[in-house]
Amino acid sequence: MGRLAKISDRHVGDKLFVKKVITSSDILTTVIDLTTPVTGGDLLLKSVVLATDSTGLATGTNIEITVSGEVYGLATPIIETVANLGASALRVSPHAAAEADTDNDNGITVTAAVPFVLQNGDKLQINTTDSACTGEGKLLVLLEFERIDVSADIQPA
Repeated sequence: MGRLAKISDRHVGDKLFVKKVITSSDILTTVIDLTTPVTGGDLLLKSVVLATDSTGLATGTNIEITVSGEVYGLATPIIETVANLGASALRVSPHAAAEADTDNDNGITVTAAVPFVLQNGDKLQINTTDSACTGEGKLLVLLEFERIDVSADIQPA
């Protein structure tokens, strides 16, 4: 009964969070998984937070968060320059000052197509462009989802 009770506590509109910390040198030009595939239905990605430790990211050109699988909309909905993810950086999407986006307002500056639907079976992945990142700095990626389907679920990879 415990498992049935747990599932029945789910509702459309529930918030789900995925948090993953990645070392700069682990961010490659080939994709690595941020999440497991969505199970049980579709989710709405409501917001993205990218934050770095006191070292931050080095090398690479852009950090890209991509959708694997069927996409309605952009296959690469989140792109931020590595230069904006140096020491103690914070970038968010959506951002309250999106209409006045500048490099210094903490909004994601290249592509921030949030919110978007992540379909059942799809997952999110991350990579960098041009060259792999280097160093021991850390990137915290926080993803906020909302259930579109009552059984939808996702986990960090």
